[in-house]
Amino acid sequence: MGIDWLIASNNRGKSDDLRRCLAYYGVSASQYLTRYPRLNFPAETTTSYVDNAVGKARFAARALQQPAIADDSGLELPARPDLFGVTTARDLGVAVSGSDRNREIITTLNSLPLAQRRAVMRATLAAAWPDGRVVVAQATVTGYLLPVQIGQYSGGFDRLFWLPCLGRTLAELPDQWRIPLSHRGQAAQQLKQQL
Repeated sequence: MGIDWLIASNNRGKSDDLRRCLAYYGVSASQYLTRYPRLNFPAETTTSYVDNAVGKARFAARALQQPAIADDSGLELPARPDLFGVTTARDLGVAVSGSDRNREIITTLNSLPLAQRRAVMRATLAAAWPDGRVVVAQATVTGYLLPVQIGQYSGGFDRLFWLPCLGRTLAELPDQWRIPLSHRGQAAQQLKQQL
């Protein structure tokens, strides 16, 4: 019998997307809040996706005495390296919803032509056990940030993230096509191979 992993996040949208990505590769997981009271995770660093993901996963695994998976992800813009990256959620406001975050990005990048809107979405997943063992997987997807939100199959940055090879945003793709292309989906596949 496989492990039923807990997703170590207070963000329901991110947790649902991670659950679907893991399920696509045969890993059973649910947001920890469906079974336990809310945790106050330690503050994240501003320098390392790996440290942030490992810290959340280990904290949840020890606190709940259950295996846990955590995600730290970010949006990187080579034309504007001063923006976002590992601090994406904090830069845009943790309490702000995906749509509002997208509007903030659209406003911030308003003066940049599409050619300079190349972006990378990076995901780092960490799986931890209560005894302290941990495995880490990382993946990226490269595309362009549109000045409008398009798509209904997924939320967040997927609605802005245009893949030139397909001529669509990630949010225009149903899960069976989106997950293998997305940063979180590719990281989930790598994590599954390590588990």
